[in-house]
Amino acid sequence: MSVEEKMTSNFLLVVTEEAFLDLKVKNINFLFPIKGLSVGFLKTFAIEDIPIDGAYLYINRILDTEAICILKEILTKLDEKTIGLCFTDLGVLQIVKGLGLSLKLIYMQNHNATNVDSINYYLDDVDSVLVSTDITKEEMISILDGAKKPLVIPYFMLADAMYSRRTLLTNFQEEFALEKKSIETLHENMAGLDFLGIENEYGTVLYAKKYIDYRFFTHPNIAYSFINPLGLDKKNLEKVLDGKSALEISNTGFLYQKTYYRLKEE
Repeated sequence: MSVEEKMTSNFLLVVTEEAFLDLKVKNINFLFPIKGLSVGFLKTFAIEDIPIDGAYLYINRILDTEAICILKEILTKLDEKTIGLCFTDLGVLQIVKGLGLSLKLIYMQNHNATNVDSINYYLDDVDSVLVSTDITKEEMISILDGAKKPLVIPYFMLADAMYSRRTLLTNFQEEFALEKKSIETLHENMAGLDFLGIENEYGTVLYAKKYIDYRFFTHPNIAYSFINPLGLDKKNLEKVLDGKSALEISNTGFLYQKTYYRLKEE
C-alpha cells in the first residue's frame, strides 16, 4: 500500500478547549492534560472533571516525589472513563506496573523517538510510541515499516522545541521588569524564528510557532494521528479535521529537510 493512498482517521486529540468535546467527527480519541501533571497547556483537567468515557490522560511533566504521589493517588481512583495514559517520563511505567493496572500506554517523548531500534525497545513495554517530528518523510516511513506495533504519528500540531522545569518566562520578566504573563511569543534573532512559551508552576514549554501539518501522510502501521491544537479555535480545528483545508499558519516541519547539516571544511 502506498503511504499516501488514503487518509488515516483515528485521531488522538489534546483537549485544549472544552468546546472541542462537541465535535461531530468519527474516531476521535480525547486526550486530557491532567492538573498537576502537565506542562505547556493553559487548560488542564482534574480527574473528576473529565466528562467522557474512553479518555486518555496526558502526563507530560518530569515527575518528582510530589508528582509521583499525586499520580499514584489519581491512578488508584480511575474508573471506566480512562482507557490509557500518554506520558513522557518513563517512570510512569513502573508506577502503572506496581499498581497492577491494565491501561493502554503511549510513550510521547517527541525528541526520543527518532529511529526504529529505540522505538521497538520502548514497544516491549508500551502499546505505542509517538514518532518524532525531527525526522524526514523517508525516515518516518522506514520506522513505520519496521515497528513491531502500530505507532502514533504527528498529524497537525504545535511541536514542543524544549521543556524546562524552570519558570523561564517569570525569570525573564522579572529580570527586565516586564508584565507577568504565563504565555508569551518569543523571537529568536539569529534564525529569525518565533516560539510560543507557556509556563505554569511546574516549568516552561517552548513550541515552534507554526503548526506542523502532516495531514497528507498515511501508512498501514498507524495507530493514531496526533493533534495538538493549542491556540486553535473550534472552527479552525474543524478545518484541520476535514483533511483538505489549507492553513497559512502551518508548514511541513522537517519532513522534507534533515535536522542536521554537514559543516563546511576550512
